[in-house]
Amino acid sequence: MSTNRPQDTLAGLQVARALAALAVTVHHALEMSNGVAGSFSPDWLTTGGAGGVDVFFVISGFIMAHTSFQTGKAIPSPLDFLQRRATRIYPLYWLVCLAMLSLMAMGFFQKRFLTGGDIAMALALLPGGRPIIGVAWTLVYEVYFYLVFAACLSLRSRRLALFGTGGLIVVFWGVGHAMPIGPLRAFLTDPIPLEFLFGLGLARFHAAIRWQGWAAPAILVCAGFALMHSAPLFVSHATTHGLQGLPRVLAWGGAGLAIVTGFLALRHVKGGLGQALLTMGNASYALYLTHTFVLMGYGLALRHEALAAIPQYLLVPPVVLLACLFGVASHFALERPLLEMARRLPRFGTLGKAARRSESEVTT
Repeated sequence: MSTNRPQDTLAGLQVARALAALAVTVHHALEMSNGVAGSFSPDWLTTGGAGGVDVFFVISGFIMAHTSFQTGKAIPSPLDFLQRRATRIYPLYWLVCLAMLSLMAMGFFQKRFLTGGDIAMALALLPGGRPIIGVAWTLVYEVYFYLVFAACLSLRSRRLALFGTGGLIVVFWGVGHAMPIGPLRAFLTDPIPLEFLFGLGLARFHAAIRWQGWAAPAILVCAGFALMHSAPLFVSHATTHGLQGLPRVLAWGGAGLAIVTGFLALRHVKGGLGQALLTMGNASYALYLTHTFVLMGYGLALRHEALAAIPQYLLVPPVVLLACLFGVASHFALERPLLEMARRLPRFGTLGKAARRSESEVTT
């Protein structure tokens, strides 16, 4: 089999996505277990998995550039690009939001209150307002990146689009500091969108990397995960939700860049474990959105003193496994049919078959 086919050359990114989604799931499971009698996780271990989000951001930047600028293929129009991203992100997200709103209507989460404005902003993935599901804050930044990147695609030049995207994100970051205090200022002044630029830069230069064996990529991946989980030991953070500001971008964004760069050297996935990771990589978006429901059940179970007193290192692994299985099932039962429906929709522009297959195999 040729190593130039998209599913081969990007197989490593699927593994990276699987591990990033797994890290976030473990992070939230450990947060849920903290505070009960059987809790066991130290701060650095609980916090470290939140860095999986930063790995996703680097991958997203890479994939958007990789699929948009392929030799011999037309650059997608801004409208075509946004349509493809919207049909990828919103349908499953809306289903998950509907499920969460239904639970709220049934009497769960009585301490939470969402206004009509909150719901509208959340469904559109716009900054401001209270989210329907907690992980949606990352999707708001994804949509922000897509809008900036799409605007720069109108320049019809790979170099101009990449530099324009980077320049606009930096400019908006600076402009945010001059705005009055409020949700939009808080959104724009968070430097985390800079991590998308790491991925854009990697897409621009990764082809020039010539690996000699597996030692260097393996070292990069291991160093990246080591930095991701050790950063909470030396970077100040108020809660286990994650690092903040430029220290996060430098530590976890840098870790994400190392992990993604190393995994790009993995062109084939073999064996049972490899295929399982590939499947979970395909299902990583579904896992990211749906693991909340499994962890809600875990939280309810911990209200029973007998379960709360059990050493939670015995319960967290099966809970994470259940969340992964639920995510994979959601991928096959919901996400894939939705994607198939979306691919039948009329397109605003044309896109080569190879580019469409590449994006469908590895997307964020």
